[in-house]
Amino acid sequence: MKHLRLALVGCGQIADAHLQEMRKLTDVEVVGVCDVHQDLADQAALRFDVPHAFHDIDELLSQTSPDVVHLTTPAHTHFPLSVKLVEAGVHVYVEKPFTLDAIEAQRLIDIAHKCGRLVCVGHDQLFDPAWMHCCTLVDQGAAGDVTHVESVLGYPLSGQFGRQVTTDRNHWVRKLPGGLFQNTISHPLYRITEFLTDERPAVAAQWFMANADATFPTELVVQLRGERVTGALTFSTRIEPQRTTRIYGTRGALEVDLDSQVVRRIRQSRLPGAFAKIEAPLRQCADAAGNLKRNAVRFLKGEIHYFSGMGELFERFYQSIRDGAPSPIPEAEALRVTRVMDEIFRQCRGENEFRRTVGMNAQPVELIHRRSSDETSVGEHPSNERSLAAARQEVHP
Repeated sequence: MKHLRLALVGCGQIADAHLQEMRKLTDVEVVGVCDVHQDLADQAALRFDVPHAFHDIDELLSQTSPDVVHLTTPAHTHFPLSVKLVEAGVHVYVEKPFTLDAIEAQRLIDIAHKCGRLVCVGHDQLFDPAWMHCCTLVDQGAAGDVTHVESVLGYPLSGQFGRQVTTDRNHWVRKLPGGLFQNTISHPLYRITEFLTDERPAVAAQWFMANADATFPTELVVQLRGERVTGALTFSTRIEPQRTTRIYGTRGALEVDLDSQVVRRIRQSRLPGAFAKIEAPLRQCADAAGNLKRNAVRFLKGEIHYFSGMGELFERFYQSIRDGAPSPIPEAEALRVTRVMDEIFRQCRGENEFRRTVGMNAQPVELIHRRSSDETSVGEHPSNERSLAAARQEVHP
């Protein structure tokens, strides 16, 4: 197996999770980290025993010659930095969201193909053990034919990142076409599109402000309709942190709680009358026992943690590179999810306002990361053909 040299660009909050999972894997070596602030790069290198730290991406590439770079910078930098990396001959793992919009996504995919490099978007929760167990049950027919998927993300603003976005009116997240939601809804959305496979499903979306501490939209509701499957996405800052999904089908439903690592079956009892009231809790007890057994085994192996699907996706991506195989997250799927997000934000903002915000955040490649964990200033990039004069305004959700 080919030994791969790995590097990471952008030493903010999510970088620690990446570095932690990267160094668990065999036949790889983390050779360098990079951040526009040298002290952040130095600290990350020290925490994870990485031999080299840089503040310039060109120095990282020339001095460490990585095979793969993990890009954990803010969303508006993903396109220009990914292009720079693939043109330098590097495979790229891009944190979600893939790009600002579908135009950037298509251009990045085309350039990666031309350069013969793989680009993988960080849809890591598709490889979470609880989610994969649920999908196995779906494949076995536990819910029948899937007809509807509900995905909920609870995201209180009291968290570290939420507080940053709330208190800083110039935070880069507030300048994205989709605001706070663009940086967060990829995960709950692709748990729906896993089953809603239409290329361009019908979308009905609305956002609104319902948090006294915020001056930007904090709640989002989305309805999706395909030919055979419908979906509902709810993002709320007014509920406890949660990542739950219900998959409904013709023979019942499955509920997945990624935080608790629990999968629960929901179906009508086959017994008559009062017997049904006994069967249902017994069935739930059986599900609970199965969940307990799986989680206990994983606990003893030290495999239960928030980013349990991330390492699995990393390993599959690296193996794709070794084998010359397609990315474990197909590029077409990354593009499809980005198109759905575009339509969600277009409906929430309105066509004209959406067009003004798209393109305004393209980032010069020399700017990688700012000091406030994940904050980077907004600039322009000459390769972005949609940077119109109107787009230079600071538009906040």
